[in-house]
Amino acid sequence: MTPGSLPIPDSTSLVRLLGLGPTAARSALRARLTPPIDPRANARLLAALNRWGTTPALGYAGGAARHPDDVAVIDLDDDLRSVTFAEIEHRTRAAATALQERGFGPGVRVGLLGRNSRAYTEALAAIGRTGADTYYLNTGHSAAQIAQIAEREGITKYLADPSLAGRCPGDATFTLAGGDWEAFATGSVTAPGKPPATGRHVILTSGTTGVPRGASRTSAPVEAVIALLDGFPFKQRDTHLIAAPMFHAWGWMHHRLCALLDSTQVVLRRPDPLRVLQAAAQYRLPVIVTVPVVAQRMAQLPPEQTADLDLSALRVVAISGAPMPPPMVRRFSDRYGDVLYNLYGSTEAAFATVATPADLREDPGSAGRPLPGVKVAILDDDDRELPPQRSGRIFVGSTTSFEGYTDGSDRNRVGGLVWTGDLGVIDEHGRLRVMGRVDDVMIIGGENVHPLEVEEVLRHHPEVLDVAVVPRSDPDFGQRAVAHVVLDHEPDEAFAEQFLAWAAQRLAPAQRPAAVIVHDALPRNAAGKVMRRHLMPEQ
Repeated sequence: MTPGSLPIPDSTSLVRLLGLGPTAARSALRARLTPPIDPRANARLLAALNRWGTTPALGYAGGAARHPDDVAVIDLDDDLRSVTFAEIEHRTRAAATALQERGFGPGVRVGLLGRNSRAYTEALAAIGRTGADTYYLNTGHSAAQIAQIAEREGITKYLADPSLAGRCPGDATFTLAGGDWEAFATGSVTAPGKPPATGRHVILTSGTTGVPRGASRTSAPVEAVIALLDGFPFKQRDTHLIAAPMFHAWGWMHHRLCALLDSTQVVLRRPDPLRVLQAAAQYRLPVIVTVPVVAQRMAQLPPEQTADLDLSALRVVAISGAPMPPPMVRRFSDRYGDVLYNLYGSTEAAFATVATPADLREDPGSAGRPLPGVKVAILDDDDRELPPQRSGRIFVGSTTSFEGYTDGSDRNRVGGLVWTGDLGVIDEHGRLRVMGRVDDVMIIGGENVHPLEVEEVLRHHPEVLDVAVVPRSDPDFGQRAVAHVVLDHEPDEAFAEQFLAWAAQRLAPAQRPAAVIVHDALPRNAAGKVMRRHLMPEQ
């Protein structure tokens, strides 16, 4: 019997094949996951899962077994443009062979420095297959910052975009996106055996409040990964545009989810909002994955720029990594429909909650409800769990929480739950609302003031496009709030006085800004988070 004449299996076959529990099974069935038609492909898929687990080393083995001739990656900035699952799996195996010949292996720490690209996705798998540890370096880091991280972490080899390679210290740097990488990926293949140890995947914290730290990960249970499908209506073989950096947890996690779902990934170097929407129309994309600041800029695009774009296939715009202002959530949903999904998590805790379009219609500031298998608790300063509608510290527990920092330290844990570093409250409907970072709380005249609460009010000012509130020292009150704003026009001389008077009518005395500073743009990292420390005055 030829493979083409075999009966097409239903989704329950995959549930049995992977041994999924009830929760993950329901999610798998909703996503219409199916195993390969050919029993030989089943065997290859199980062999790959047995060898690599759900780590990035699995690469595109699943898609190569199930859909070898379908497109795996479309790179909008690459002359090669698109590759099939069979082609990219072969390229990954060839690259792994070349890296092993150059000393990549267990115990070696590799810095990966690049923007989203086909080569970057291949490198994730190829490095993993050598057993080396992968450190995901931020493209916003300077040469001095990378050197500091490399010295602390013991990084000795690098793969980097050609335009970024000069920031890597030492002489063991190989280039992505052509040059070295194309030679690696088109070379000979030696099937690597399973490394004696699974390489770590170290994602650096965003560093918004200090020096980035390495958070180590290896693998996640298949059930935990599939549980994400309970929060997002993804389906097997969807096409996803990933406009979130893969060196951060959100983009990295979504790349891994796409590989497990055999989804076609569309990638581009820089997530310009108009270009993202144009690609969504061109490829009839059902899913865009990005960061809140990009979604916010989509909502702010002049209507005439998007009037001719057919976005009728779009059913999910998934965001994570930073708060999206509630007014912008409403504006986005009114313009593009109920397609916005907001995931809350952290580098340390991984995914925690998802706010669906229905949640965001009811409460645009909501972070949503916990995903299956995830516990979210609000604890007071004595580590006691608080009831709904009482604010405190957010703790999260799941099988995907990180294993600790690479320097041997750990995040504060209570009963298996990891502190996210944020403050929040669970409302009467069981939805989480994030109030901001504990480190960002200002103490003004003896009162705790949360910048996000102040910013939410200031965003309603008719001239304000963006805002961040930070403290400055004050001899009378200890601290006072300063509003840093981006306007829709050049301010006149009376703006500051009028703005502060407007704010004073709408905020409690301790919350009122003592000053306002106008910027062309606020300093943000690649995930869209405001780098508040860059706005702080020198003490």
